[in-house]
Amino acid sequence: MTLGRKIRNRREELCMTQPELAETARLSQSSISQIEKGVFIPRDSTLIVLAVALRLEPEELLGMKSNQIIKKEKKAS
Repeated sequence: MTLGRKIRNRREELCMTQPELAETARLSQSSISQIEKGVFIPRDSTLIVLAVALRLEPEELLGMKSNQIIKKEKKAS
């Protein structure tokens, strides 16, 4: 599942409209639309803001579990 699809699904789970999510995340409705369509890939800082607005941990939004992040950090060391 794409990042945009995850954002859309979660937004719909919360019964939020794109304008509501945009207001909560302090982004434009156009940005939300482009992210959901996969036209625009947000920066890390924007992903964090979106995760908070969607009541998720950033890792959940990216489809990662905490232990996956720890394993990746250990491999990088």
